[in-house]
Amino acid sequence: MGKVISTAAGKIFKLGSNAVLNLIIPAIVLLLSGCASVDKNVNFLYQPTAFGSGGSGDLYLSAGDQSASGKATSAQWVIGETKNSKGENTGNIISVRSPMDIVMDAFTREFKGAGYNVVPVNALPAGVAKGIRLNSVAIELEEVNKLYKIEAKCTVKIALEPWRNGTAIKTLNYENSYTDSTLIDRDLFLLKSLQTTLQELMARVVREVTVMIEQK
Repeated sequence: MGKVISTAAGKIFKLGSNAVLNLIIPAIVLLLSGCASVDKNVNFLYQPTAFGSGGSGDLYLSAGDQSASGKATSAQWVIGETKNSKGENTGNIISVRSPMDIVMDAFTREFKGAGYNVVPVNALPAGVAKGIRLNSVAIELEEVNKLYKIEAKCTVKIALEPWRNGTAIKTLNYENSYTDSTLIDRDLFLLKSLQTTLQELMARVVREVTVMIEQK
């Protein structure tokens, strides 16, 4: 026996059981697909703070083992996860660039802004006058989707060695976390969180490392 449907125009007609199923099944599929795990891409281009100063000459910059920088899968790097309001995982946050590559780019831009001619190399040359070795980098992003807002947390950890006259001065460990929420611009919120976290960290790194390298 068919269902009686009333339209907005006030007309009434009957739907057979097959027609009812044809309406209900797509609705169920759409509802279930909203609960499926969905990955989010973060295509990040670092914007320098331009707060650095006092540098001069060549500064050699080398990266440590890329495999220590994060978790790679299918030429992409998992740097975080998204969650629903219940704290359940709803997908990964992925990047086509490794955390080490992201931070290397930030170092290059910031130390150029501080006055150095930055020279990226695979390994610091023997007797290097001024150099930085990035030993490890970790980036952790988390986005929680709630009914009326999105919350994001980002943490960046860096271990590095400033070098002067062929010798490592010391090993430095930096960490910075940033937490925020928004009602608008949801698509750009992860990028903003990563940008702010890294900028705050780089402001400290450039100031302190420049002083060490330039000591006479």
